[in-house]
Amino acid sequence: MPKRDKSKRLQVVISEEQDSLITKTAYQLSNPERLISKSEVVRLGIAMLNRAVESGQVDPELLKSLDDG
Repeated sequence: MPKRDKSKRLQVVISEEQDSLITKTAYQLSNPERLISKSEVVRLGIAMLNRAVESGQVDPELLKSLDDG
């Protein structure tokens, strides 16, 4: 039996707009053979953000949006 990856649960408070964006993205990435969950969208977003940070390709305007929060 393969070993299962250890996982952590993270609870965050998000706005209605952010929830709508996650839902919309999940819908857009899904197809009849494979439905994408909102959790998968969040995990994908984390991986994409990490790659952008590590390669120095994060848009400074994106970081400014954190202050608007």
